[in-house]
Amino acid sequence: MKASPVKLTDLKINNYEDPFLQHQYVCLGHKIAIIRLSMNMSQKELAHLVGISRSYLSKLECGIGISGVSVEILFKIAQSLQINIGKLMHLRIKDYKTCNAHLTAHYKRMEFLNRHKG
Repeated sequence: MKASPVKLTDLKINNYEDPFLQHQYVCLGHKIAIIRLSMNMSQKELAHLVGISRSYLSKLECGIGISGVSVEILFKIAQSLQINIGKLMHLRIKDYKTCNAHLTAHYKRMEFLNRHKG
């Protein structure tokens, strides 16, 4: 089952109004999803390994729940993805470019759909 894309309204759910922080949360979540998919692992499988629900993992991957996620959960995610926590948390320019491309495509789709609503 595929995670639903991030909506602009979803970004306002976290407690941080700072757009830079929101962008970091979305990019970190997107990075988790990319690594998981590169390992051919489903959300259900990763959630089971980490000990969280699939719906919570989906929110994390969308960046919605990242602001309140515990360090313990992030360590478990990194361990389950067989990477160092530092590597998971380190967002490089490449990560932002991938995230920005994903978000830009999503926003363009949303704008198109909103303009062509009947």
